Amino acid sequence: MIMEKTTGQTLENYKIEPFTLIHDILVNWWVIILGALAAAMLTFIVANVRYVPEYTTSTTFVVSNRNTTASYSSLGSANTIATSFQKVVESTAMQDILCEKLGVDEINADIQAEIAGETNLLELTVTAGSPQESFDIMEGILDNYSSIALYTVGDIVLNILQDPNIPFTADNPLYAGDLMKKAFLIAGAVLIFLFGLLSVMRDTLKTEEDITDKLDARSLGAISYEMKYKSVRELLRHKKKGLLINDPLAGFGFVESCRKFSSKVEYRMEKEGWKTLAVTSVSENEGKSTVAANLAVSLAEKDYRVVLIDGDLRRPSQFLIFGLHPNEDNEIGEFLKRERKHFNLLMKTSVPKLYVIGGRNCYSSSTDILQGDMAGKFLQRCKESADYIIVDTPPTAVLGDAELWGQYADAVLFVERQNFIYAEDINTMIDKFRAQQTRVLGVVLNGVQSFGSVVSSTVGRYSSRYGGYGNYGKRHKESEQ
Repeated sequence: MIMEKTTGQTLENYKIEPFTLIHDILVNWWVIILGALAAAMLTFIVANVRYVPEYTTSTTFVVSNRNTTASYSSLGSANTIATSFQKVVESTAMQDILCEKLGVDEINADIQAEIAGETNLLELTVTAGSPQESFDIMEGILDNYSSIALYTVGDIVLNILQDPNIPFTADNPLYAGDLMKKAFLIAGAVLIFLFGLLSVMRDTLKTEEDITDKLDARSLGAISYEMKYKSVRELLRHKKKGLLINDPLAGFGFVESCRKFSSKVEYRMEKEGWKTLAVTSVSENEGKSTVAANLAVSLAEKDYRVVLIDGDLRRPSQFLIFGLHPNEDNEIGEFLKRERKHFNLLMKTSVPKLYVIGGRNCYSSSTDILQGDMAGKFLQRCKESADYIIVDTPPTAVLGDAELWGQYADAVLFVERQNFIYAEDINTMIDKFRAQQTRVLGVVLNGVQSFGSVVSSTVGRYSSRYGGYGNYGKRHKESEQ
């Protein structure tokens, strides 16, 4: 008996599966790029809005005394001069003169007077928000410092050694390009980390062990990835084809994982004495039709007489997988509706002892058709002439058809794609089947991809034919009277 499990994740349950981690990051590459670009643009805008340029103009004075030709060589005397001159330029009188000259109420500039080393050279610098403002303030100081300094520094004389120039380059240039690069890289790294964290925390089936750890069902193994299109030409033509294990071009890992899975199913079915198996999945695009087809092929290759029933009356696909051309005499939908008396349901395949029952017509009232007693009786008749009957059913989360087939069959097999459906949703569907007294054979993990493993990716992309279960019956005319 399988014990009930809790699918809620705890910290110790989080596992890092490298392939799914990298895959989840790569599939969101466009979000990462756009997010990083947005961060770079925002950084550029904010940097430009907050940027305040600074322009500095300077001049150099030679400090001397009115009454002597001796220079001020003493460092102490020179520092005294610098301090006194700083008081001159910061004095109220000088500020008033500069405000009147510039036509402003207040001087917004940094004015500094410093001695150049142990010399009698005094350097005056003015730093303001524009080149012209910086130069005008400097000119105002040079034009008026002598009259104010006479009362402040006494006999000290300042002779201009170097005239000031208008600065054309900001002291603090805005390196927007460097800031944007840093913002781009940081934002990209943050988004990669977030997507990686979400991938790790996502409670899906990432490895075969997750079936045992997270689901209330037996694990029947994992099926490896097989590329649907073997060449660029096939990819461009986009020709619909099945992924069968008897294809000479099928990969070794794919074939072996399918055969291993088939052996497990055969063992369980034989042990329980079961002959009919309904194959379903929680959602579309999980590859259940391809898994059902390859299970039937594998059993037929072991010399069993196998009947594969396409029980998805709204989106039949087995005739495409096996390259069949059903006619009206082969339509299982018409047979179950009892519209006619004479049918030739069995369609031969290229695999000995494997027959397909299905069709190509789409029935929007498939649930009503299956609710009659004909489907159950039909399966009982098939059991009399076949060793195994495999029924390919629709996804359980979309239609009730799979539940009906499950009630008619001996057991149900769930096909779940790697890192696709939450474990909680799978358990909900499994419990729903069991509540209807339907036996669940187990779960096979489809489309497993991992580094350095024989089992390495998605199978069953053929389900693209489904298009979208939400549009059932809207795009296809019902082949009913």
